[in-house]
Amino acid sequence: MLQDYFEDFILLERTQAADELGGTSTAWTEGITFRGGVTQVVGKEVDPAGLLALKTVPMLLHEWDVTLVQDDRVRRISDGAEFRIIGQSGDMRTPSISGMAFCQVPVERLVTAP
Repeated sequence: MLQDYFEDFILLERTQAADELGGTSTAWTEGITFRGGVTQVVGKEVDPAGLLALKTVPMLLHEWDVTLVQDDRVRRISDGAEFRIIGQSGDMRTPSISGMAFCQVPVERLVTAP
């Protein structure tokens, strides 16, 4: 089963507060926990500098009843890796009568400096 490869993720919730300079600062707090898995999907051929290459897109497959939207952030519990959602999971949701109930959404891994 596909769900055998899922692991725990946390949806991060954005909170904004006024800062001392008249702007706002953003903080992320932990929200709901859900199960999912990150995989690579082969996208299209690209032609950087005249050389053909295949571009892959990381995809997050996740539980059917979780809805993720663009600019949401999630954290993989096993290693702390954070991902920004760059699509809508509702766009790629299996039909409710399907025997394999899941959604997939494109993501990008966020890199933070130490």
